[in-house]
Amino acid sequence: MEEMYVSQELPDAQLQAFLQEAMPGLTVFPWALLLGEKAPMEFDSSNPVHIFFEVLPAEVPEFAWHLAIYRTPSEDEEARALWLGRQLAVRFGAAVLVPFTHPQQPQSPFYDIVFRQGGSYLADDSATEFGEPDAKPVRILGPYALPAVEFDALGRRVGAS
Repeated sequence: MEEMYVSQELPDAQLQAFLQEAMPGLTVFPWALLLGEKAPMEFDSSNPVHIFFEVLPAEVPEFAWHLAIYRTPSEDEEARALWLGRQLAVRFGAAVLVPFTHPQQPQSPFYDIVFRQGGSYLADDSATEFGEPDAKPVRILGPYALPAVEFDALGRRVGAS
């Protein structure tokens, strides 16, 4: 599963088109599973190329919408989330926060990458209480260069060993 937080609400149709263009070998469905919606009629859980996403409100300063993408390949989930987050930020002019495992501190759960205005920034959410209406904002630590990665039409990392 890939997850990210987005600064603006985006209609399901726009997100579906975005994900379908990013991974054209997969069939993408909007489905608010956590809200109790029934599965889309065309969705086939036995078909490995059928994936779905849901967008729910998130009480996080600056990042009011939580996007979760389900049933993508289980390998390279974080790299794929960062790859999609960067593209999403550019395409829609939104700020996007993606949870991140810092290579020098892999045990710390408080790092994120924020994409905005064409840049990527390391962020710290240790003082941010996700889901709380009066949560403190995520703290930007500074610019952070990510390695270039690519994914194929099925969402598999290209060149991964």
